[in-house]
Amino acid sequence: MKRAISILLTLAVLLPAFAGCSESKTNTADEGAAAELQNTEVQTPETEPAETELPLPEADYDGYGIRVLNNISNFAYTNIGEEGLTGEALDDAVFNRNKTVEDALNVTFTIEKREYYDTNSTIQNVVSAGEDAYDFYTCDLNILLGHAMSGYDINALNVSSLQFDQPWWNKQAIDSVSIGNAVYGFFGDLHTGYFESHNVAVFNKRIVNDLNLPDPYELVHNNEWTLDEMITMMDAAKMDMDGDGKWTVEDQYGLSMYEGNWSIAFITGGDAFIVEKDQDNLPVWNGLSERFLAIYEAAATRIWNDKSNNAINARGTLPGNLELYRLMFIYDRVLFLVTQIGVLKNMRDVQFELGVVPSPKWEESQADYVSLIFQGANAVAIPITNPDPERTGTVLDYLAAHSTATVRDVYMNQTLDFKYIQDQESQEMLDIILSTGTFEIASVYDWGGIAGQVMTLLNAGKTTLASTSAKLEKRIVSAMEKTVATFAEVGQ
Repeated sequence: MKRAISILLTLAVLLPAFAGCSESKTNTADEGAAAELQNTEVQTPETEPAETELPLPEADYDGYGIRVLNNISNFAYTNIGEEGLTGEALDDAVFNRNKTVEDALNVTFTIEKREYYDTNSTIQNVVSAGEDAYDFYTCDLNILLGHAMSGYDINALNVSSLQFDQPWWNKQAIDSVSIGNAVYGFFGDLHTGYFESHNVAVFNKRIVNDLNLPDPYELVHNNEWTLDEMITMMDAAKMDMDGDGKWTVEDQYGLSMYEGNWSIAFITGGDAFIVEKDQDNLPVWNGLSERFLAIYEAAATRIWNDKSNNAINARGTLPGNLELYRLMFIYDRVLFLVTQIGVLKNMRDVQFELGVVPSPKWEESQADYVSLIFQGANAVAIPITNPDPERTGTVLDYLAAHSTATVRDVYMNQTLDFKYIQDQESQEMLDIILSTGTFEIASVYDWGGIAGQVMTLLNAGKTTLASTSAKLEKRIVSAMEKTVATFAEVGQ
């Protein structure tokens, strides 16, 4: 795989003592989870490892105040810091991480929190006015790249203190949205909103066992977890439980998912993308590949051509404030829930055993699993008005490096440590998912509207994609060329 399956294994050598918008609002753990974690304290260790144990430079910034604009997502935990310990495990891990960095570099953090739409307008206003207001900020990637195209952000590859080859940054995800020699939005262990935006397939172990279906974990390990296998299992699980001939909330389904951003995950999972890149890392349009169209047709005809296949379309209602597609899974009536990792926080109190696996491969010979990352995932950027990008780069490297055994570990092992997913295999699956995360660059930049058309036609079970993409070709190419030219103009 392009990134180590477990970053923790890599860092163990270095640290002897350690460890906009989506379909719904899930930016904090549910009330049950909050109560469960209320008394969990994450304290700064009495003895911190010496900074020389990490490949980080020594620095003293004389008490400089690092100014952060922190985007608060409507679906993911994106908190960069608190003023003090709150008693909530993840908040306290973030606070202690920041305190460690403050002490190591002699800096302080001033963190301004805003909703995503306020983050967008604030950056536009302060940077266009040439105001030195923030050292770095976080924002939904697709919005952030709009800032970059307006010349508001620094090309992070020109900041030598950012060590993107270190395991606390996810280079694969960063590379997947880079263009040419430019990186404007980047991702790593310093913020969990990026983790929460990965696609995942959650499965109901009771249904697997009752129907004597193959174990998804074994299928993954044996490279047999393919789209065909998943669809076959979906078909086997779908049952008219009350025999009334109607597909209602009382029946059992093979699949439940929000028909929007995640539909295309079945195609990216097969290692097929709308737009490819050339040897210079520039996007090129050669039409949709045969592989892409083959996977698309399989998903369109075998999953979406019959609306009753998806539990989101079930007739009737269920108690609860969540969307029906999630409630159907929670109420033990669905085999597979295809969603994002952040949604798993709603699964802590389900009354059945569940597991998680990555998006399926297209065929067994495919080299790696590929996990789609939502185009609105939280990313980090440095505004062009920053007075000292190298200092900021060092601070960000420290934050990311000191997050792996703290923030990332608490998120993985406590926030997602719900009732029935404490088995080692599930943790291994989450490592695979996070280590194979990749963006569909056409969705991020929305070139020519092609990504939206793919998802619209796919959800409708239509097989007219090839002709539709041909009609959009001029628009796609024109939009891509404009993006490349704009980045060249604002300065890579």
